[in-house]
Amino acid sequence: MAVSRVAASIVGIIALLSLLLFIHVSATTAWLRVALDASHGPIFAGVAILLSLLLKPKMGTPGAAVWPDWVRYSKVLGLCIALGALIEFLQGFDGRPPSFFDVLTDTAGAMAGLAGWALATRPRKLPSRVIAKNGPWAVIALGLAGMTFVLWRPLHAAVAYAHRAAILPTLAEFTGPLDLYFATTDGSAAAISDLPAPWSRQSGERALALQYDPEHAPAVQLVEPSGDWRGYGVIAVDITNAGPSEVSLVFRILDAHHDWSHADRLNLPLVIPPRTRTTVRVALDAVASAPASRRMDMARIANVMLFGRKPAAPGTLYVSRIWLE
Repeated sequence: MAVSRVAASIVGIIALLSLLLFIHVSATTAWLRVALDASHGPIFAGVAILLSLLLKPKMGTPGAAVWPDWVRYSKVLGLCIALGALIEFLQGFDGRPPSFFDVLTDTAGAMAGLAGWALATRPRKLPSRVIAKNGPWAVIALGLAGMTFVLWRPLHAAVAYAHRAAILPTLAEFTGPLDLYFATTDGSAAAISDLPAPWSRQSGERALALQYDPEHAPAVQLVEPSGDWRGYGVIAVDITNAGPSEVSLVFRILDAHHDWSHADRLNLPLVIPPRTRTTVRVALDAVASAPASRRMDMARIANVMLFGRKPAAPGTLYVSRIWLE
């Protein structure tokens, strides 16, 4: 192999790995976090191709290279796994915790890259005895598996964003797993379930069930709601307290300019009586004027949260829907 080709491959590998090691982008949205994680895939696809160029192919009896060259591909995949683990270790010195998922994404990207490269460079005329049985189909299957793993989370995120846009002016409805993509429950035991019969208005009505007890307060947070609330006048929340005692909550709303002080957001106290379903409505003008020294930017709402104090007795709080009117 020409020295220049070896040098170019090594430089390319170093350049690609440097993207992960030295470029640090702060992810402020779910989409950016997912995209940054998925970027490991194409980067390691390139690394795998360059590594395969550095290794000698296995030769068959007619003097032609065996295809698919599973020995070379296995070596390349092992090297990619080792490099991915090394990158995660080194990132720890920059304050980024190691991620096993990132190493899996590295591996999947390397598989997809190797498969694509193998298919693109497959010799058109090879004696049948140097082609492994079912070799092409195995290469295609491994490539598709790698691509599926790398693209699964970005596709899931895209579907979640599309769903969020489709249900507006509803900010959150809790009918299926997709509705939890932008919601967190801060450690509370929570699940989407049927609303019990005394409070349900139709058969099969569902809601987010938040279990609470003297050690665990109920809480749900929309970490990335649809942020432009201009043109609406009210935010409403459908809440059911199925427990035997009243639940004290705080309805908190803040925008992208929030300075993380208590005075720079809406903090509305709520009391939900026991065994009661109610709809809380808050005028958006009151939300906008809640910060002490400015008006909230209603075009860039960043967070909506309901959280409570630890109650005296256990019970379940159901949140059916949060929407704008």
